[in-house]
Amino acid sequence: MTPPERQANMEADMRATVVDDLTGLDRVNLARLPTPIEAAPRLAGRIGVRRLWIKREDMSGYALGGNKLRQIDFIVAEALKKGAATLVATAGSQSNFCRSLAGAAARLGLGCHLHLRAKTGTKMVGNLLLDELFGATITFTDRTDPWDPAIAAELADIARRYEGRNTRTEIVQLTGVSASLGVAGWASAAPELAADFRTIGETPDHMIVTSGSGLTLAGLALGFARSGLKTRLVGISAQQPADRLRQWIVETANQAASDLDWDCRLRSTDFDIVDSTIGPGYGLPSAQSLEMVRLAGRTEGLVLDPIYTGKGLAGLCNAVRSGVVDKSASVVFLHSGGAPGLFMHAPAFGSHAA
Repeated sequence: MTPPERQANMEADMRATVVDDLTGLDRVNLARLPTPIEAAPRLAGRIGVRRLWIKREDMSGYALGGNKLRQIDFIVAEALKKGAATLVATAGSQSNFCRSLAGAAARLGLGCHLHLRAKTGTKMVGNLLLDELFGATITFTDRTDPWDPAIAAELADIARRYEGRNTRTEIVQLTGVSASLGVAGWASAAPELAADFRTIGETPDHMIVTSGSGLTLAGLALGFARSGLKTRLVGISAQQPADRLRQWIVETANQAASDLDWDCRLRSTDFDIVDSTIGPGYGLPSAQSLEMVRLAGRTEGLVLDPIYTGKGLAGLCNAVRSGVVDKSASVVFLHSGGAPGLFMHAPAFGSHAA
C-alpha cells in the first residue's frame, strides 16, 4: 500500500460512523470518551457541600477538548451522511463550540466557515486565534441575539455562495437547525454518567452545568429522564435570563425527544436555573468568576475560565447560599473546558489581585 493510500484509509476510518446505543443515531468517534470523574474534596469544603465531583469534559480530546465535542460527533456524522464538504456555523466570536467545530473539520479534511457575532470582539486572540489556526474562514455579523432569524438568513446566503462553487455545505446553528442533534449528543452521555455514579458509589444529588445555549443541560435532562437517573440538574446561565433559558431548554429537549421517538418529555420544573452570575454580560468576566477561577486552581489544580466555568462555580456557590443546593448534598460539576477564555482575560486577573 502506497503512502497516499494509507493516508486515504486513515481519513476514511476517522470519518466512519457508529450507531449510538441510547439514541440510535449515527455519530463519529472524534471525542475521547468516557471522560474522567474526579473527587474535589478541598474545593467541596470551601464551597460548603458534603462531596464534590468534577466531570472532566475538558479532557475530551482534540482542539483543547470541552463539552461541545459530544455534540459535534453527532452533527458531523449528519453532515457527512449528506455529503457535505464545508461546515457553515455561527456563534459568538469567542465560541468554544466554533473552535471545536473548526478543529473537527481540520481533523476530517472538511472546510469550515465561521460567521461570528462581532460584539464579543474581533481581535485574533483566544478561540478566535484557534479558529484561524485550524484553517476556518471567518466572517462577522453585527447581530447580537443568538436567536435572531436574520442570522439564519445570513448563514443561508453564505451556503448559497459555496453551493454556487459546487461545494456542498451543511449549516450548523445550535440555536437553530442543529439544536436537536446538539441535545441528542448530550442525551447519549446518560449511560456514561450512570456508570460514573456506580464507580463513585452514590447517585449525586445535583449536577451543575454552565449554560450558554442550554443544549448540554437539555440533553442531560432528557437522557437522565430516559435512563431513570434521579440526579437533579442545575443550570448556571452565562448568557440568558432564567425564564428565557428555561423555556428554550424545555422546547429543544422535547423536540429532540420527538425526533428520537421517545415518549419521555421535559417539564420546566424538572431542573433549576440560576442566573445570578451572568455579571456584566455574556463573554465578560465578573469579580466573582475571577475569584472562583483562583479558588479552583488553588484548591484542586483545576483550570477554569472566567466566562463559563468560573461563572458556573460562582453559580454553585450562590445555589448553596440560597438553598437550591443543600449543604449536605453530593454534587457533580461539569467542567466544560474553555481554557482559551482564561488566557485572553489575563489582564482582568491583574486588576483583581488577591
